[in-house]
Amino acid sequence: MGETKTIYLEKFLLILAVFFTYMFSVTALSYAPYYTYTLGVGYNIVRIQDAFEPFEKLVFDTSSISDIFWKDGMLYIADTQNARIEVIELESDNSSQTYIGEGTLMNPEGIFVDESGNVYVADSWSQSVYKFSSTGELLLTITKPESPIFGKSNDFIPLKVAVDKRGNIYVICQGVTNGLAVFNREGRFLSFFGANSPKVTLRMILQRMIFSESQKAQLLKIRPPSPTSLTIDNVNAVWTVTQGLKEDAIKRFNVSGVNIYPLLAVSSEHFVDIDVDGFGNVYTLATNGVIYVYDLLGNLVFIFGGQSFYENRLGLFRSPAAITVTKDGNILVLDKEDGTVTVMKPTAFGKLVLKGVYYYNQGMYLQSESIWREVKRTNSAFVLTYRVLGNVEFKKENYSKAFEYFKLARDTKGYSDAFWYIRNQWLQRIIGPIFILLVILAVFDLIKTILIRQGIIKKMKKERKIRKNIITQQIKYIWLFVRNPFDAVYEMKRHDRVSWISGIIMYLLLYLENILIRLIGSPLFFGFEAKKIDFFGLFADTYRLFFLFILANFLVSEISEGEGRFKDIFIGTIASFLPYLVFSVPLALLTNLLTLNESFIYTFGMQIVWAWSFVLLLIVIAQVHNFSFGETLKNLLLTVFAMILITILIVIISILVKEEISFFTSIFEELIFRAKSR
Repeated sequence: MGETKTIYLEKFLLILAVFFTYMFSVTALSYAPYYTYTLGVGYNIVRIQDAFEPFEKLVFDTSSISDIFWKDGMLYIADTQNARIEVIELESDNSSQTYIGEGTLMNPEGIFVDESGNVYVADSWSQSVYKFSSTGELLLTITKPESPIFGKSNDFIPLKVAVDKRGNIYVICQGVTNGLAVFNREGRFLSFFGANSPKVTLRMILQRMIFSESQKAQLLKIRPPSPTSLTIDNVNAVWTVTQGLKEDAIKRFNVSGVNIYPLLAVSSEHFVDIDVDGFGNVYTLATNGVIYVYDLLGNLVFIFGGQSFYENRLGLFRSPAAITVTKDGNILVLDKEDGTVTVMKPTAFGKLVLKGVYYYNQGMYLQSESIWREVKRTNSAFVLTYRVLGNVEFKKENYSKAFEYFKLARDTKGYSDAFWYIRNQWLQRIIGPIFILLVILAVFDLIKTILIRQGIIKKMKKERKIRKNIITQQIKYIWLFVRNPFDAVYEMKRHDRVSWISGIIMYLLLYLENILIRLIGSPLFFGFEAKKIDFFGLFADTYRLFFLFILANFLVSEISEGEGRFKDIFIGTIASFLPYLVFSVPLALLTNLLTLNESFIYTFGMQIVWAWSFVLLLIVIAQVHNFSFGETLKNLLLTVFAMILITILIVIISILVKEEISFFTSIFEELIFRAKSR
């Protein structure tokens, strides 16, 4: 009996050991020192399963590497310490190392390998771009162009280089903001390509408005930032990434040098490198060690990675500088501080999603259905899933399901297309009953008319008793601003027909209507986030221009001998926008019956409303102040100028107040610190 218990105990311990061994092995295999995120439903960042896991860290006989490049199983390393390019065969059991550029290179910064295996190196110290054969033979040297197009003031300090299939060489030069310097296969300078646009801030505009010419001369010229890195994909498209930009940090250029990559919903200002795999997926590396993966259409797929200064953990970086992607989907990340390269392999989930993304980008929605159904089963928060499934259901002509999927994905085009078919189906079902109902009503009215004429029934007369009070009278006079603004202003000025209360009610009505419009309007016209109302922000957006206009117009009119009182300007301004108060809500309701193809109906309607309101404002201002047409235009221009000056004054005062608060706060903190130190 004791032996039996011992056997059972040993079996139990064995099973327990196997179980824990399995659990720990799974944990070890799936462990990553970071979380993976994506864009979820509601366009919020959500955590998902790991898409890439750190596999190994490659250590080399150098402490300074500036760039890496992968091509056909070979890893190319720009070894700045030893001034050479190191070529390592990774996909072979007998890994070999060869060196290129020894004795020629001084400080290789960027590296690129073309389809023929030729190696292009951007060397900043020698101020040259070199082309080597696969065996290390120097084939071409490019130095500073003598072309006047390049500019005598521009230095030629190459940092990054890439080559397209036609042999054109693209170079990022330090300090050159004109874009990429383009050379032909013989090394002759052609032109600049793919420049960034300068960013003009409100502060720059205000400085140039109020500064003197001597002060303007001391300001730095507004120049666009220079690209940080570049690459060229399988279809010969040039890609750049620019540190310091955000929504348009990644650019994909067509042959004309125009960016055709959409603005990013989720991005970073700290991108330092970019690479594109064979399926068109875009991999970008930020200075904080975070890797962003996008598809060919600009949709965010994954965010993962991180930075660690205090511990050496596989998968975290200290000073990430370059990224490259292998043919089988592995990611290689260079840590410049350690001089190491981390290899990250896709998980089963990552491979599944990237495969589905490829089918989606190719328009193969039905072929990818099973993949995205599986993705949805494993993680229902993946917003890209609903966009793809919306297209799948649309192809199957299940428009109601497609409509719901597109709504979750906030895909405006898909939402509009699905709604068009749903509306057509609804009209086909309802047009018959509506026609029958109209016929019945017409017959009923005809019978009623015949009976009335023959005296069988008498026509009923309704007597309406209208109670006259102050509110109804003021509403009548307010409506007069639309029918006859000249008489309305006269009644307001001479007989005080409209009170302060009526004016305040109209202003409050404007705010309430702006809330209602966002609640009842179609997401196609007001956005999917319209119902998430920031009441305070909407209050400020509704009234700031109104009150600024009223104050500025009153001050200008006082100087220019206008006759209008503040009350007249206050009430007359909001009364001028009665067309908006009357028609904005019906037009917002109308948007629920429109698709993007009929958006001109809403747009044209609102243009009429705004034009009507502006004409009324022009008439009201002229009548309130007793101005001629020319004096009214002059008054409005001066009012706009006064609005700008008041805005500048408010900004300056807010900055000064902020600085004063910061000053006194620092003094208070210093006093507390000294008191504690005693």
